[in-house]
Parts: sequence; C-alpha cells; structure tokens
Amino acid sequence: MTKKLLLIGVVISLLVLGSIIILNQYSYADQKKSTEEYINLSGEFMKSNPKLRAKSLNTIENKPVNFEDVVANIDLLPIFIGEIEFRKGLSRITWFKEIDDKTVFNTLVEEKIIISYAIKNNVFPTKSEIDSFIESERSILESSEEAIKIINFVCSEINMSVEDYWNKYEPYNAFRIVTFKKAYDHAIKTGEKNGEINASGEYQEYWNKIKKEIKENTSLKVNKQYHDRGFVLDKSKLYL
Repeated sequence: MTKKLLLIGVVISLLVLGSIIILNQYSYADQKKSTEEYINLSGEFMKSNPKLRAKSLNTIENKPVNFEDVVANIDLLPIFIGEIEFRKGLSRITWFKEIDDKTVFNTLVEEKIIISYAIKNNVFPTKSEIDSFIESERSILESSEEAIKIINFVCSEINMSVEDYWNKYEPYNAFRIVTFKKAYDHAIKTGEKNGEINASGEYQEYWNKIKKEIKENTSLKVNKQYHDRGFVLDKSKLYL
C-alpha cells in the first residue's frame, strides 16, 4: 500500500472525523454547527443505531441474514436496509441534507458490483491485507497529535473506546477500500495486457467503462416489502 492510498483511506473511512474537518472549512446559510455540536449529533446517531453497521459487517463476515432485512441481492451479496439507513443518516448529519433512496441504493449496488468483481477475479482481500491496511492507517493517524486528540474526543462522545473503533468500526471501511483498490488494479492490468487502454493511460475512464458495462448487465429484484421505496436500478450512469 502506498502512502497516497493510505491517506485516501483515511479520508474515506473516517467519516466522522473527515466531516468535522469539512465543517470547519465551510459555512451554511441556515445551519452552522460547531465541531462539538457536530460530534454530538454524530454520536447520538451512532449510539441510537448500533445495529446498522452490524448489518453491513454481516456481508463480509458471512453471517446468516434475515431475509426481511435484505432489499436486494447483487449476485450473492445482499444490500441491507440497515446499510441504506446508515448511509442516509450519515448524510443528514454530515451535509444537513437527505440523500434520496435511489442514490443510496445505486451507490450500494455499485459497491457490491465491485466486490463481486473482486471475488470472481480472485483478488478478494485476505484478512492479513486488511489488517495491514488498518495498521498502516492507524500508524499515520497516531503520528499526528491533532488527529489523536480528535479521535479520542470523537470516541468519547460516541461512547466507544479507541480500540473498539479500530477493531470493530474500521474493519468494514478497510475491507471496502482494499477491495476497491485491488479490483481497480486488476482491471487496469488486464486492460493493459489486452491492449484496451491506450497510450494516454486513461485508467479511470477505463475502470468506469468496466463498472458501467457490469451494471448494465446486472439484473436484480427488490424484495416486495420495499417496493414503496425508491430502490430503482439506474443503468444510465454511475453513482460511485
């Protein structure tokens, strides 16, 4: 893992901490929140929804799932209603706006597509790779006094120990980041080998093309208990 990737991982995975930094840089016309107020909002949401992230973790831990919790399946990978509600809740406290069901649903569809791509191409991350990423990420953060203070403050506000954060909260984020990177690297390597990427090295464009092609060929069925929600597969564009 490169330092650049680790830094990207920090930004992506530390949703709460990243949002605090962003809120310190931008003002909102109708709703201005101090760092402490934001952390309190985040803490209350996470404490009030302890099972939502657990639903997401079931996906990678191969635990039995309740059919009633599953909105749809991408190959064998479920999209949980808990995942959707958790993402929507974080959006409300981070950006003070509601993300519609269609956007959240399609984002998760694309995440599952990438994970499925990694499985099918034998680049699914090992536990040691995920552990190594977390170790490197933690080392970078803990080398900064400012980051340590923020982590400690956030963990105290959401009633979570620092060790619990790294051992329980972060593995799901690390799993996603490492999986996405390995899937991307495999696609680019394959594209170069097959002469499908031109000399200008339009790697992201090529990866987006691969994802869009897979999505266009994806069929899914939304479980009937969620038919009244906006869980519609949009094949016209990418959301991720």
